[in-house]
Amino acid sequence: MKIKNSVLFIILFFYISVNFAQNSLNAYAYIIIPKKYDFLKEENKYQLNALTKFLFDKQGYKTLMQYDSYPSDLAKNSCLAATVSVVDMSKMFASMLVIELRDCKNKVIFTSEKGRSKEKDYKKSYHQALRNAFISIENMEYNFDPSLLDNSSSEVLNSPVSVPVVAATAEIIPSSKTKDALPINERVYKNNKISFSLQEENNSLIAYANKGSQYKEGEKIGVLKKTSRPNVYRVSWKNEAGNFENTTGYFDEKGSLNIDIEKNGLLEVLIFDLQE
Repeated sequence: MKIKNSVLFIILFFYISVNFAQNSLNAYAYIIIPKKYDFLKEENKYQLNALTKFLFDKQGYKTLMQYDSYPSDLAKNSCLAATVSVVDMSKMFASMLVIELRDCKNKVIFTSEKGRSKEKDYKKSYHQALRNAFISIENMEYNFDPSLLDNSSSEVLNSPVSVPVVAATAEIIPSSKTKDALPINERVYKNNKISFSLQEENNSLIAYANKGSQYKEGEKIGVLKKTSRPNVYRVSWKNEAGNFENTTGYFDEKGSLNIDIEKNGLLEVLIFDLQE
């Protein structure tokens, strides 16, 4: 009887813990990703920060890179966002990472299970460990609920964040030479393998392959749909095998299109330069 009660207690404790963590994340409209983790010496070392962003984006969170331009509501209220940190708990023969989320008061509001990997290559090992740690977040359903926001600190809530404010509408920002000269339907993007043209159709941007690409001329190779973040799009992109993958993409300050892809379990970025 005691064993049965112990098992029930463990199950109940696990359910309450998961439900509490889920509710705590639902209180945040944004997830902020740092450009460098404390245990690494360089920004985006091993593309670990970019992978973190990719994983959160894939689960439907609105992510922002730390110190980038923030939306006006977050600039006025820093408590709308939770900030990610990754803790390295690696041992000699295994990488172990834990994902933490902190609120605007630097209080830990979520801690993942340890993600482990025994891969010998540092990049593969860290990527695998981070993905395994992220399973704790994948198992939760996220829906932002403003009623869960902690309003106990009016001092924090009313302190504006010192960051540039951007509009909440998405638009392509090409280079200054072509910004006013080229409408969307005349823009051509290219890298060393692929050339395509963008066409605006049904509130989406469609990428059609041009002659000389690895795809047939006129073949649809991508669909870009707007998100609430400026210049960031949900992307359905045709991979080398001819299958469409769901990912994210954005237009940088030069007007180039950057698309995140997964290759052999690692995150890579396809960059297509705007042709002038």
